[in-house]
Amino acid sequence: MEGTGKKQSLIPLKPVYFQIATDIKKRIMRHEWNINEKLPTEVELAEQYNVSRITLRQSIAELEKDGILKKQRGKGTFIASDPTPFVTELQYSLVTCDKITQTPNTITARVLEQTLITDLFPTVAEKLQLMPNERAVYIKRLFLLNDKPLAIGRSYITSKYVPKLESRSLVNNSISTTLQQYYSLLPKYVDDYFEAVRATQAECSLLGCSSDVPLILISGISYLPDHTPLEYSTALWCGDSVRFHLPLTRNSHGFIVD
Repeated sequence: MEGTGKKQSLIPLKPVYFQIATDIKKRIMRHEWNINEKLPTEVELAEQYNVSRITLRQSIAELEKDGILKKQRGKGTFIASDPTPFVTELQYSLVTCDKITQTPNTITARVLEQTLITDLFPTVAEKLQLMPNERAVYIKRLFLLNDKPLAIGRSYITSKYVPKLESRSLVNNSISTTLQQYYSLLPKYVDDYFEAVRATQAECSLLGCSSDVPLILISGISYLPDHTPLEYSTALWCGDSVRFHLPLTRNSHGFIVD
C-alpha cells in the first residue's frame, strides 16, 4: 500500500488502522508533508484510504502516541517529528547498550536494576560457564533516543571479576566504561545473535509501544582474551524505531563483518 492519494482497499494482514498508520509514516518519511505542516483532514484521509473516520482516528492516535503527530484543538493535526528510523553502526558498545552520543541523536542509558544474583537461571549460568555456587551481577537498563524509550538492556556479569559492582554507580551508566575504568576489563570479542520477538505487556509499558510493534532481540556473550565468558547480555530494540548498519568486507573466503 502506497500513499498515492487515491482510494484503495487494504489487505487485512494486519489491523487496518495499523496499516494506515504505517503508510502515513512512510509518506512523512518521503517528505510528502514536512514537520509542523498540517495533515489533510480526517474526512480527506478517510476518503483516500477508503475507511471510516473511526478507523482513521485509530491510526492518528497510534501516530500521536509515537510522537509523530500532534493534534491542536480547533486547528487540526500536525506533523510533530520525523519518523525516519535511527540508523547506527553495529558496535560492541551499542550491542551492550552503553551511552552513545551521535549528532544529531543522543542515546542515553537509565539504570533500572542493579543487584547480585545467587540463584541464576540455568541458561544464564551455562552461557557464563558458572558453577552452581557462583554468582553474577544483574543490571537492567532503559535506553532512550533523545529521551524517547528505544531499548531495554539486561546484562549478567560474572561477579568474581567485578567485586562490589552491584553497589557501585556505573560510569555514565555505561557497563563497558565501568568495567574498563574500575576493573581493567576489556572484552576481546563478542558472539551475538539476532531475532525478532514479540513484546510482553511489561515491555510494551516500559518502551511505550503497542503490542503490534516487533522487537529486535540481540543477545550475546562477551569474552576475555583467554576466551573466558565475562558478560551475557540481551537488548530489546523497538523494531519500528531503529535499523542497524552492518558493513561487510570481502576476503578470500567471502564476506566478513568489517
